[in-house]
Amino acid sequence: MINAGKLDQPITIKAVTLVDDGMGDVTETWAALSGSPKWAEYIPLRGLERIEAGKLAIVTEMKLRIRRDTSITSACQVVHKTKTYRITGVEDNQRDMDMVLNCAEVL
Repeated sequence: MINAGKLDQPITIKAVTLVDDGMGDVTETWAALSGSPKWAEYIPLRGLERIEAGKLAIVTEMKLRIRRDTSITSACQVVHKTKTYRITGVEDNQRDMDMVLNCAEVL
């Protein structure tokens, strides 16, 4: 069972929607799932520094433990504070009614 006291970080889960622009092209838009913001336990993993296109890029990886929501998949994104993260994996724990989202920062 998830400890509600540890769910102290507000996050927004966004899902992609493909919209026809009327000119024969499709545009991706991100919209918040219903029930947002959700509350999560923030579990830091690591930060990576690397050089990309001649610039120093710092990538953060983390886990977020939330209450179970079957509408969340690895195709969704997470907004935590001012940063956007892609979901790299979902660990669904049906028995304890929670799930862990493995996330990496979107650069």
